[in-house]
Amino acid sequence: MAREMFAENGFEATTTRKINQEAGIAEGLMYYYFPHGKREILDTIVYQGITERMKQVHFTLTDCESTDDLEQRLLTVFKRVWSIFQNEENYQSFMITIRERMLLSQGQADWLLGVLNGLVDQIAVQFKAISAILPIQSDQCHPLARVVVSIYQKVIYDELLIKNNRHMTPEITAQLQPQLHLVLGLLQAA
Repeated sequence: MAREMFAENGFEATTTRKINQEAGIAEGLMYYYFPHGKREILDTIVYQGITERMKQVHFTLTDCESTDDLEQRLLTVFKRVWSIFQNEENYQSFMITIRERMLLSQGQADWLLGVLNGLVDQIAVQFKAISAILPIQSDQCHPLARVVVSIYQKVIYDELLIKNNRHMTPEITAQLQPQLHLVLGLLQAA
């Protein structure tokens, strides 16, 4: 309930009184469960939202047979990440995290970056396992994974934040695929 209120009205405009009223609980009872008030609720929403979203992203690249196959798999990974935002709660948590990012502590910001780095690490490990089709040194797998995730981030931010588009469209794939193709093609040419 607080997540919906934060998503709709913002953190500052959502008072503890409004949360209590919407929840149908007595004034002050919220502090029993959340001793630090709505700030703790925000922290919980951000943490649970990110944790739950990233648990949904499972993939394997280890059985790719060509760079074309790898390109298609990387598109599939993006689509799995994208599909997370189809769930209203996940979308609201994401929007709250972005909107209220100035309220995040350094520890929370580091934790969020750690989640993104976890995706980079997963992809890098997969890249190392397919060295037969990826003509790069082992120590280049992590920077390559960082580039791929940066491409994902740019498309997600453009579509969700700038265009407010939550639906996977052929245009999104058409925007993403040439970027992945270029990066993988540059590796082949090197």
